[in-house]
Amino acid sequence: MKEKAEIVDFRAYLRSKKIRFTRSRQLVWKEIHLQPETHRNVADIYQSLKKKGHRVSLATIYRTLNLFVQTGLARAEDFGEKHSHFEPESPGTAHGHLICLDCGLVREFKEEKLSRELEKIGLGFGFKLKKYSLQIFGFCDRCGRSRK
Repeated sequence: MKEKAEIVDFRAYLRSKKIRFTRSRQLVWKEIHLQPETHRNVADIYQSLKKKGHRVSLATIYRTLNLFVQTGLARAEDFGEKHSHFEPESPGTAHGHLICLDCGLVREFKEEKLSRELEKIGLGFGFKLKKYSLQIFGFCDRCGRSRK
Protein backbone atom coordinates (compact mmCIF):
# COMPACT_ATOMS: atom_id res chain seq x y z
CA MET A 1 0.00 0.00 0.00
CA LYS A 2 2.95 2.33 0.67
CA GLU A 3 3.98 2.27 -3.03
CA LYS A 4 0.49 3.38 -4.11
CA ALA A 5 0.61 6.34 -1.68
CA GLU A 6 4.05 7.31 -3.01
CA ILE A 7 2.73 7.30 -6.58
CA VAL A 8 -0.17 9.53 -5.55
CA ASP A 9 2.31 11.90 -3.88
CA PHE A 10 4.48 11.83 -7.00
CA ARG A 11 1.48 12.66 -9.21
CA ALA A 12 0.44 15.48 -6.88
CA TYR A 13 3.96 16.89 -6.81
CA LEU A 14 4.19 16.91 -10.61
CA ARG A 15 0.75 18.50 -10.83
CA SER A 16 1.82 21.21 -8.37
CA LYS A 17 4.75 22.00 -10.70
CA LYS A 18 2.45 21.93 -13.77
CA ILE A 19 4.28 18.90 -15.16
CA ARG A 20 2.45 16.06 -16.86
CA PHE A 21 2.48 12.64 -15.19
CA THR A 22 3.62 10.00 -17.70
CA ARG A 23 4.31 6.29 -17.48
CA SER A 24 7.99 6.87 -18.38
CA ARG A 25 8.40 9.43 -15.61
CA GLN A 26 6.78 7.07 -13.15
CA LEU A 27 9.10 4.20 -14.17
CA VAL A 28 12.24 6.33 -13.84
CA TRP A 29 11.02 7.74 -10.52
CA LYS A 30 10.48 4.21 -9.19
CA GLU A 31 13.94 3.13 -10.36
CA ILE A 32 15.81 5.84 -8.46
CA HIS A 33 13.79 5.00 -5.34
CA LEU A 34 14.31 1.22 -5.47
CA GLN A 35 17.83 1.45 -4.04
CA PRO A 36 18.51 5.11 -3.34
CA GLU A 37 21.91 4.36 -1.81
CA THR A 38 23.25 2.89 -5.09
CA HIS A 39 23.48 6.22 -6.98
CA ARG A 40 22.34 4.90 -10.33
CA ASN A 41 23.39 6.37 -13.63
CA VAL A 42 21.35 6.59 -16.84
CA ALA A 43 22.80 3.34 -18.24
CA ASP A 44 21.93 1.47 -15.00
CA ILE A 45 18.35 2.71 -15.12
CA TYR A 46 18.02 1.93 -18.83
CA GLN A 47 19.30 -1.65 -18.36
CA SER A 48 17.07 -2.24 -15.34
CA LEU A 49 13.95 -1.02 -17.16
CA LYS A 50 14.87 -3.06 -20.23
CA LYS A 51 15.27 -6.25 -18.12
CA LYS A 52 11.80 -5.63 -16.70
CA GLY A 53 10.35 -5.40 -20.20
CA HIS A 54 9.83 -1.63 -20.25
CA ARG A 55 10.71 0.28 -23.40
CA VAL A 56 12.01 3.67 -22.37
CA SER A 57 14.67 5.30 -24.53
CA LEU A 58 17.96 6.62 -23.18
CA ALA A 59 16.94 10.12 -24.35
CA THR A 60 13.71 9.91 -22.33
CA ILE A 61 15.62 8.79 -19.24
CA TYR A 62 18.11 11.67 -19.63
CA ARG A 63 15.31 14.22 -20.06
CA THR A 64 13.33 12.77 -17.17
CA LEU A 65 16.27 12.78 -14.77
CA ASN A 66 17.17 16.35 -15.75
CA LEU A 67 13.55 17.35 -15.12
CA PHE A 68 13.67 15.65 -11.71
CA VAL A 69 16.85 17.53 -10.82
CA GLN A 70 15.34 20.87 -11.94
CA THR A 71 12.17 20.29 -9.91
CA GLY A 72 13.88 19.00 -6.76
CA LEU A 73 12.87 15.33 -7.05
CA ALA A 74 16.42 14.08 -7.62
CA ARG A 75 20.00 15.12 -7.21
CA ALA A 76 22.77 14.57 -9.74
CA GLU A 77 26.15 13.70 -8.29
CA ASP A 78 29.54 13.79 -10.00
CA PHE A 79 31.85 11.11 -8.67
CA GLY A 80 34.75 11.91 -10.98
CA GLU A 81 33.45 9.84 -13.87
CA LYS A 82 32.22 11.00 -17.25
CA HIS A 83 28.57 10.75 -16.24
CA SER A 84 26.26 11.73 -13.40
CA HIS A 85 24.75 9.47 -10.79
CA PHE A 86 21.26 10.18 -9.48
CA GLU A 87 19.62 9.82 -6.13
CA PRO A 88 16.26 10.87 -4.72
CA GLU A 89 16.09 14.34 -3.21
CA SER A 90 13.90 15.12 -0.24
CA PRO A 91 14.10 17.24 2.91
CA GLY A 92 16.65 15.95 5.37
CA THR A 93 18.72 14.08 2.79
CA ALA A 94 21.85 16.24 3.17
CA HIS A 95 24.85 13.95 3.22
CA GLY A 96 28.30 13.47 1.77
CA HIS A 97 30.00 10.79 -0.27
CA LEU A 98 33.31 9.00 0.17
CA ILE A 99 34.56 7.85 -3.25
CA CYS A 100 37.36 5.36 -3.84
CA LEU A 101 39.74 6.48 -6.59
CA ASP A 102 40.64 2.86 -7.44
CA CYS A 103 37.47 0.78 -7.44
CA GLY A 104 34.84 3.54 -7.54
CA LEU A 105 33.12 2.44 -4.34
CA VAL A 106 30.78 5.14 -3.04
CA ARG A 107 29.79 5.32 0.62
CA GLU A 108 27.34 7.86 1.96
CA PHE A 109 27.84 9.53 5.28
CA LYS A 110 25.86 11.95 7.37
CA GLU A 111 27.60 13.78 10.16
CA GLU A 112 25.58 16.21 12.26
CA LYS A 113 28.69 17.99 13.55
CA LEU A 114 29.82 18.62 9.96
CA SER A 115 26.34 19.85 9.00
CA ARG A 116 26.43 22.37 11.86
CA GLU A 117 29.89 23.55 10.82
CA LEU A 118 28.76 23.98 7.21
CA GLU A 119 25.78 26.01 8.42
CA LYS A 120 28.16 28.26 10.39
CA ILE A 121 30.39 28.69 7.33
CA GLY A 122 27.36 29.55 5.21
CA LEU A 123 26.12 32.11 7.71
CA GLY A 124 29.59 33.64 7.82
CA PHE A 125 29.29 34.30 4.10
CA GLY A 126 25.68 35.48 4.32
CA PHE A 127 24.13 32.17 3.21
CA LYS A 128 21.31 30.24 4.83
CA LEU A 129 22.21 26.63 4.12
CA LYS A 130 19.44 24.55 2.53
CA LYS A 131 21.41 21.51 1.41
CA TYR A 132 24.95 20.51 0.61
CA SER A 133 26.84 18.11 -1.59
CA LEU A 134 30.23 16.95 -0.44
CA GLN A 135 32.46 14.43 -2.17
CA ILE A 136 35.64 13.18 -0.56
CA PHE A 137 38.02 11.20 -2.76
CA GLY A 138 40.51 8.69 -1.42
CA PHE A 139 41.00 4.93 -1.16
CA CYS A 140 38.73 2.41 0.52
CA ASP A 141 40.25 -0.05 3.00
CA ARG A 142 40.58 -2.81 0.40
CA CYS A 143 42.24 -0.62 -2.24
CA GLY A 144 44.34 1.18 0.37
CA ARG A 145 45.77 -2.12 1.61
CA SER A 146 46.63 -3.25 -1.92
CA ARG A 147 48.45 0.06 -2.62
CA LYS A 148 50.97 -0.47 0.22
